[in-house]
Amino acid sequence: MNQADWVRSLRDRLAEFLHMLQVPGQPGRFLPCVDGLTEEGEQAELGFSCFAMKIYYTLGLWEKLPSEEQEAWIAFLKSYQVDGKSGGDRVTHNAFIDRPVISYLTSQVPAYHRFIDRFFRHNQLTYVQRVIIAETKQATATLAQVGERAKRPYRGFPFTAADVRDHLWRFDWTRPWGAGGQASALVVFLKTHAPKFLGHAEVHELLDTCVQFFKSLADLQTGAYFRGNVPGHGELINGAMKVLTALDWLEMPIHYPERLIDTCLARLPSPDGCHLVDGVYVLYRCLQQTPYKETKIQDYCAEVLAMIKQHHNPDGGFSYNIGRSGTHYYGVPISRGLAESDVHGTCLLAWAVAMILEILESNVAGWRVIRP
Repeated sequence: MNQADWVRSLRDRLAEFLHMLQVPGQPGRFLPCVDGLTEEGEQAELGFSCFAMKIYYTLGLWEKLPSEEQEAWIAFLKSYQVDGKSGGDRVTHNAFIDRPVISYLTSQVPAYHRFIDRFFRHNQLTYVQRVIIAETKQATATLAQVGERAKRPYRGFPFTAADVRDHLWRFDWTRPWGAGGQASALVVFLKTHAPKFLGHAEVHELLDTCVQFFKSLADLQTGAYFRGNVPGHGELINGAMKVLTALDWLEMPIHYPERLIDTCLARLPSPDGCHLVDGVYVLYRCLQQTPYKETKIQDYCAEVLAMIKQHHNPDGGFSYNIGRSGTHYYGVPISRGLAESDVHGTCLLAWAVAMILEILESNVAGWRVIRP
């Protein structure tokens, strides 16, 4: 099958794969993969429901669902929001929490690490807290994509200008991939949750604090966002992708889009799911701002599309790794990595295909680009 025919067949094949993952009688619940599930993979739910909803939106399938099924799915996602704080932890205040995921991660932290985190690193986020923030951000953005909002405002983030500034500087910006993800989550919360309990002027001040912070990170030579020595290419592009998602929510332009395009085009991404989609996203967003090297970007994305095709499997979906499903979700073992597709890889690579079709000006099927 040539590439054009393959793209034309994708929507139906991805839809068939999603149907295989859906748990009967539980609207909104999807398994990570079909065959190689671990015990933890069978129990975790929130993230995989978000991935599936994003795929439905990307393929234009969401609107085709009966309204009662949409409502049940939205209610399923909202059911993961806790009311108040869990164990007095401010990060959990009205957060979205998938108990099996957090229970597993907490059980893996040695007691002495918990002691150190509590008494000596009380101003730094633990890994479990970072996962709660990431899942809350994902649930928030997913609901927003279909025009919905959380039942109550999440309050587990800083909401004074000084605290926002300190929060952003506390991340390790020599490793911008992780730092950018946490910073982007904060911006999403400020845009979606803060207006529910803060005044307009207060929210504007907090958002402007973020704007000024990202401006201070922008590197004139690479167009990326980091501190210290220039990170490796993958870290550099993945970190830039996270910051660009924040700038999108802030409705702010990319600082040096032409430099960032040159940096991205310098080499093809690594062949796993995150690197592929992050590289495409950076170019997609930059092209929205400048036509610089548009033809070269199109050639580059055609090569990436061929790389993505290698992740497509006989079961109709995409796998995070070539030829086998992803094995972990935030460090939780969810599958045995068999030769099958997974919902995480399918979400990422369907998103990447949607952006590439826009870049190549060949989106005749009307795929839609999600806002992460």
